[in-house]
Amino acid sequence: MQNLNIKLTRDNFNFRFKQYEGMYFHANIDEDNEIVKYKISKDKEGQELKEFGNTHIKEEHMLYIPQIEAYIDLKSIK
Repeated sequence: MQNLNIKLTRDNFNFRFKQYEGMYFHANIDEDNEIVKYKISKDKEGQELKEFGNTHIKEEHMLYIPQIEAYIDLKSIK
């Protein structure tokens, strides 16, 4: 299982919606499960929740985040 905690910045991700800039993306990726549960929070600890949802890994290493319409390359953050 891989735990992700990524700060969403325009320098790292090309996302559409400015209101998510500076927020944090949290997810637990389990290799045995195709579904990835995630949340977007205002703080690094994940206490101040903004959004949450489910997504899936595409092409073995790309994770799509629907709210911000962006992909995260899992190989680049390991």
